[in-house]
Amino acid sequence: MLRAIVFVAVLTLAACETGPIEAAPAAPADVAKVVAVEAEAETCLMGADPSMTIGLSWFIAIAFMFFAQHHVCDAYFVPAINVFVDQMRSSKNTWLQRWGDEAVAGATICALGCNGPELFTNLISLYTGSDAGIGVVVGSEIFNLLIIVGAAVMCAPILPLKIEKAPFTRDSIFYLASIILLFLFLADKTITFQEASILLGAAVVYVLCVYFTEDVVNKMGLAETGPAGPGVAKKMGKMHGVEVEVKEILHSRMADGRKGASATWDIDPTEHGIYAKNPNEEKAEPNARGSIGFQFAEADSMLGPILRYKDLTEVVVIGEGVIQLEFCKGFTRVTLQLVCPDSHSRDDLLKKIEKYSYGKPWIHGYDATVASAFKSFAHEIQHGSIGQKIGALPELLIDIPLKATLFAVDVKDIKKESRWPACFLGAMVWLALFSFAMLEVAEQIHCNINALPNSFLGITVCAIGTSFPNAVASIIMAQQNKPAAAIANALGSNVQNVFLAMALPWVIFMVQEGKADIPQNVVGINEGVVWMLFTLMLVVFFVLLPQVCTLNKIHGYILVAVYMVYLALTCAETFKVIAPIIN
Repeated sequence: MLRAIVFVAVLTLAACETGPIEAAPAAPADVAKVVAVEAEAETCLMGADPSMTIGLSWFIAIAFMFFAQHHVCDAYFVPAINVFVDQMRSSKNTWLQRWGDEAVAGATICALGCNGPELFTNLISLYTGSDAGIGVVVGSEIFNLLIIVGAAVMCAPILPLKIEKAPFTRDSIFYLASIILLFLFLADKTITFQEASILLGAAVVYVLCVYFTEDVVNKMGLAETGPAGPGVAKKMGKMHGVEVEVKEILHSRMADGRKGASATWDIDPTEHGIYAKNPNEEKAEPNARGSIGFQFAEADSMLGPILRYKDLTEVVVIGEGVIQLEFCKGFTRVTLQLVCPDSHSRDDLLKKIEKYSYGKPWIHGYDATVASAFKSFAHEIQHGSIGQKIGALPELLIDIPLKATLFAVDVKDIKKESRWPACFLGAMVWLALFSFAMLEVAEQIHCNINALPNSFLGITVCAIGTSFPNAVASIIMAQQNKPAAAIANALGSNVQNVFLAMALPWVIFMVQEGKADIPQNVVGINEGVVWMLFTLMLVVFFVLLPQVCTLNKIHGYILVAVYMVYLALTCAETFKVIAPIIN
């Protein structure tokens, strides 16, 4: 932990420099490799002798780092982005309003929320000399396109799945361009400042294209007709007879970037649907008192058309007349913000929620301090499901340092929304810390199991770990009849993974190091880039088959099977069962 603190302090001081470091000239590629080898040897010699048992035990630690990265994004990073987008959208300044535009926000600031772990892993790897950084990004690209797209199609309730022509064509072209540029730039095993700048500049071009796509489509008369999306005006509805104003806030990193950070929905009272089970009864009684009390009129809510008490984990009293219902389904967390006419209506609604849910959710005032972490832990242990009880301890261990440092800028408290920049920066620091820790754990796995090189761990284990929450969220989106949104997110995220998660760390590092070239260990990476191209061609091929711009369940099974083949080949090459397909 001390090493991590010192590292972040050094990184922070380096970021404050106004010009390149002049005290030490950039090392040539061969010297840099020697330094990296010496650093690796020193790290390996610090502990005990290499041990397979110890190496395998480190996988528990790296899984904890994956969970920590996702928790930072879920609890602080994405909420800060949500506040930023909302404030920009409501700004009186026309130029600032553009940052709140759905397309621009989804392609820029929301892309940071989706690709935050990959971006910081690549950045930290540059300063630590790890080979896992670029591998995490490349591995995530392959995972996103095969697993996320495949799973979304497999779980889609309505098939064939229709693909939006204009966004898919745009993102496919840019993704192809990113693959070609990456392959060319890695050919000499070195990244120059000019090459990194070209990739970063391409991100700006991509944002502009996203911004003007709708205008171009409309002028060309190619706009696709379909149901209108949700508006941004607040909607009214009733919950257990209490009229409330409702806003649904998505905290998932895979939330549809094209729709903005938050959305509001029409709601209607319902006397049927999902019923809470009375623990004193063998069967649930089908009556209105046991239901949540209302349902979404729109079918594409993140939690489905009907809210379920079994997914309701917390009820947070924010302020006068304001209640937040915290729903959790898999890796996806959704906040339903209710505004009651007055405190009397709020208290009446709270009593009905507690009565009809049989006291299962944790009802409390919002507390951003460490004390709430222990209260949440105690509640999960006492009332949570088996899965929630298992995850309670890891969440507590993560919540303690996060709440201890970010309680004053926690934007989930609506009184602190103006502090979103500090929350955003604080979340970035913690993402950097956990990314550093993940790379350190990967190094320990490699030191104890020499057959597993860092590049292999990055392109497989770390890539799956950082992208797995996105896959779970995409499955949920597909089940709620939003598979097209999940596919668009996966493809758009891949474009920005190269243009931002790779290029931005390279540019930052080079500026600090006098714009010196960065040597790249491309073992397994070049083959990964070829796999990126192959997977894109496969998806495009499926989309172009009759019926054009549709995907069927068989396509989903094939995509997932291809990823299994990719993992099997990568493992076989790593363990020298077969020779590398691409040197």
